[in-house]
Amino acid sequence: MLDKVLVFDIWGDYGYFRRGYTTTSTISYPFPSRTTIAGLISGILGLDRDSYYEIFNKENSKIGLKILNPIKKVRFNLNYINTKEGLYLRDIKGQGKRSQVQAEFIKNPKYRIYVSLDDDNLMNELYDLLSKHQSIYTPYLGISECIANFKLNSTNFIDLYEKNGENVHINSIIPKVDNNIIIEPNKKYGLVKTPCFFNNQRVVQEFSEFYYEEKGEPIELESCKYYEIGEDNVILF
Repeated sequence: MLDKVLVFDIWGDYGYFRRGYTTTSTISYPFPSRTTIAGLISGILGLDRDSYYEIFNKENSKIGLKILNPIKKVRFNLNYINTKEGLYLRDIKGQGKRSQVQAEFIKNPKYRIYVSLDDDNLMNELYDLLSKHQSIYTPYLGISECIANFKLNSTNFIDLYEKNGENVHINSIIPKVDNNIIIEPNKKYGLVKTPCFFNNQRVVQEFSEFYYEEKGEPIELESCKYYEIGEDNVILF
């Protein structure tokens, strides 16, 4: 039963959340998608690859994200290897063993993750690992070169109570569906479409659009359903 939530912060020097429009896309999402967050949590728990999609489906999980550091983008050159001809450079014949492309990274990313799972055993295991600053696999922000640090934000589980409100300031990213934002001065809003759910063949089953504010400032909504989690008003999805 999805009636409690864990809250933890995660950050690093850089993040790279590649937009999957093509296999060589170098543009990053401003924050990790729901599928990326599910993989991150699964890595902390030590779950096998492709084994956790059912755990993080709509019925079994709720996730939220808050931007803690302003979104800043920088570009670096990445070297790609033509792995169709071999996994090692010595196996690749002729010229063009490497191809260099510019990639967009997020600088000094920091996010607050809210997670609720229907599986109490996994929730307890996740709390135990986070509280000891431990993980089974090393967490990273998008790619393995972007190693991440993390810290449990709540001293215990937080009970979930859904609320209805009007003219509510929401601290998390906001699903676009049925949510009308109130534009405020001196805020920079964004809207991005990200993958949310995989099937067992690792095929994206659903995309969603999200509003966010680039400095991590709260966004005011005309009316919405939300959760009060600590000092934050959060929409879980």
